[in-house]
Amino acid sequence: MPKALIIGSEGQDGTLLRLLLESKGYIVWRHSRRKKNLTLSENSKHLFFDLSNSNYDIIENFITIHKPDEIYYIAAFHHSSQDNKATNLDFIENSIKVNQIGFIKILEICKSHHPSTKIIYTSSSLIFSGSNQQIQNEQTTTEPRCIYSVTKSAAMEAAKYYRESYNLFVSIGIMYNHESMYRNDAFLSKKIINETKKIINNEIKEIKIGDLSSITDWGYAPDYVDAMWHILQLPSPDVFIISSGKGHKVQDWFDILFNHLNMDWRRYVVEDPSLITRKKPVLIGDNSKLLSTNWKPKVSFEEMVLKIYNNVL
Repeated sequence: MPKALIIGSEGQDGTLLRLLLESKGYIVWRHSRRKKNLTLSENSKHLFFDLSNSNYDIIENFITIHKPDEIYYIAAFHHSSQDNKATNLDFIENSIKVNQIGFIKILEICKSHHPSTKIIYTSSSLIFSGSNQQIQNEQTTTEPRCIYSVTKSAAMEAAKYYRESYNLFVSIGIMYNHESMYRNDAFLSKKIINETKKIINNEIKEIKIGDLSSITDWGYAPDYVDAMWHILQLPSPDVFIISSGKGHKVQDWFDILFNHLNMDWRRYVVEDPSLITRKKPVLIGDNSKLLSTNWKPKVSFEEMVLKIYNNVL
């Protein structure tokens, strides 16, 4: 049975990736920084370790002994939207440790103890935040504008170094926004879904949104973790944008949901610009390189919205 290690198994992507790999017959080791009630299964095991801690003996021993076929480095310290609240040095140091140094340490351990391991690191579309290209591809110059994207961009350079200098199989997936029923409630997609349900249940009278015309490249998260797996099955490592390739307005969510409910969203949704804390760049990923490898998303934007609303995968 193939063996995989997921670094950063908490949250949406870690959950979906575990489900995908187990369905393919993998033995899955799930890294988490703290012990808590993680879902157990016959082929799922747990590895507890804090990436912000400088002692990496646990992971080094694991890789040396178990020799995983694949490593998915999806760990990240915080979400980028929190950057404007963080000005202290501890915050910056932890971002560097988790998003950058932890990944480099994994590369070093694999180089020394199991160089045949295939590795993928998930970066973010926010590495292009300062770009003047509305549609980005793998050749677009990175222009990070927050600590999160700065450290993600630096880790991508480290991956390139280890790929070229030591012939490690290290790929990059530049992830654009991706949603599912497992998305954290703090994200806009879940806010829209949850508050629409509250409207239906007469718990609230209106939904306040900062900008209905704001455009985002949204895709379905299960398709994107499938893309991670697909990339590691390719004959050689590379950098790929994982996106839908299309931009949708926030209003499109309401059009789909309220049409499904036979209701007029204009009676319930209020645009409130005061909710906007900073201008969001329009980022749309050109996914043609990944499409050329015979991967393609299976779920459309409309199908995704309704799946999340109905709480199904």
